[in-house]
Amino acid sequence: MLPDKELRLFEMIYNAYFPILYNYVANITKDQAEAEDIVGDVFLKLWEDRDIIFVKTSLKAYLFKSAYNHSINMLKHKKVQGKYENYLQHLDLLTEMGSDYPLSGLIETEMSDILRKAIEKLPPQCRIIFNMSRNDRLTHDEIAQKLGVSINTVHMQIRRALEKLRIALRDFLPLLLFSIEF
Repeated sequence: MLPDKELRLFEMIYNAYFPILYNYVANITKDQAEAEDIVGDVFLKLWEDRDIIFVKTSLKAYLFKSAYNHSINMLKHKKVQGKYENYLQHLDLLTEMGSDYPLSGLIETEMSDILRKAIEKLPPQCRIIFNMSRNDRLTHDEIAQKLGVSINTVHMQIRRALEKLRIALRDFLPLLLFSIEF
């Protein structure tokens, strides 16, 4: 098909389907600006991929399914973004309160105890190497020399310690990060 004919066909499709797709997406997203962006993205993708798109059922079904998928992905993204923004707001509020916040000392003590207990549960060599790295601030080379082990052993033991701590502390990580900041 010649570019002019392709463009005219695309304009016909756009004019025929934009209003109904827009209403459909606006009903899903409850946001007119988002609906306009999503439908615009659907048509942009249709134009850009016009040579490789294979429509199995009908163009109308393809456009509605594409609009639906874009809408759902946008809503999921907004949900994750909202959770992250909420977390940051809480963190900002706690940071503003600083050490004057009555529970900050309690949180710090609790988190220190939880972290200490998790470190104590590490296997002996893993715990020693982890403490030398984090508490004594020794480099991996220094630890390997002091313990007479290979540097790969040090790397592996620290990685193992971090994995085990991450699993043990997964429910407390936001509070742990908060307490470290103070």
